Amino acid sequence: MSVDKSLARQAAWNSQVAQSDCTDKIIVQNLAVTVNAGTDVWGRRKKQRALISVTVTLGNHFSSASSTDTVDESTVHYGTLSKAIQGRIQDDSLEWMSTADLSIAIAGIVRTAAGSAPIFAIETDVCYLKGSMFGDGAGHQASIITATGVYSNVLYLKNVRIPCLIGVNSNERLQKQPIVINLWVDCVPASRVDDYTALEAALVQIVSATAYETLESLLAFVVQELKSKFFVKEEDQNAYIRLRMEKPMAVPFADAPAVEVTRPLRSA
Repeated sequence: MSVDKSLARQAAWNSQVAQSDCTDKIIVQNLAVTVNAGTDVWGRRKKQRALISVTVTLGNHFSSASSTDTVDESTVHYGTLSKAIQGRIQDDSLEWMSTADLSIAIAGIVRTAAGSAPIFAIETDVCYLKGSMFGDGAGHQASIITATGVYSNVLYLKNVRIPCLIGVNSNERLQKQPIVINLWVDCVPASRVDDYTALEAALVQIVSATAYETLESLLAFVVQELKSKFFVKEEDQNAYIRLRMEKPMAVPFADAPAVEVTRPLRSA
């Protein structure tokens, strides 16, 4: 199995950025767009609403822009960047594209809109608000260091609510209660980025049929089931599952207790 040495886990990618001298960032959060990309919750290739977030890490400090109080070549105009993204990816002439290709296209738009401003890294987040049947959205996070080409690739499901029998107390054995699941697949291959609907369906099927007492046991079981039944392709084996479960009904005076694990998909 070939290994893409430029693909890094998100934590390792973040570490490389943190260890650099590049600390100034321009951020656009949750830019609302309509895109001809990905699939809807039924798996159909149709236009859908998405929220786009972009973080641009500059190669140098924007000292001249801050000292002169002007938007010069040391920084990126966030208004121009936002309009460029909206204008380009909402072009009616664009054919359908995969979410992985959409993320690449957005990074390209960032480079163009930045002009001569030095860019060290680009992070993009594409969230489909209705890409999840039982949660708050599904999406893709892509990050790249422009000089070296080192990048990260993460598929995620956000706040998926699934009722199941869970808990050690006697009352918890009488009725199912909702748990909230956040799932990240780190180092996911590009060919799997649009499998979020199928992934959620598998997750719901696995969790809803369980009757564990502890979240720890449930987490371990779910990870193993996903490894053996969903992530079975050779291309999946370099990825990692990060799985977080919350019990919002468990503690009266807290939002929710939670347990989280990260596990490699490879068998060895």
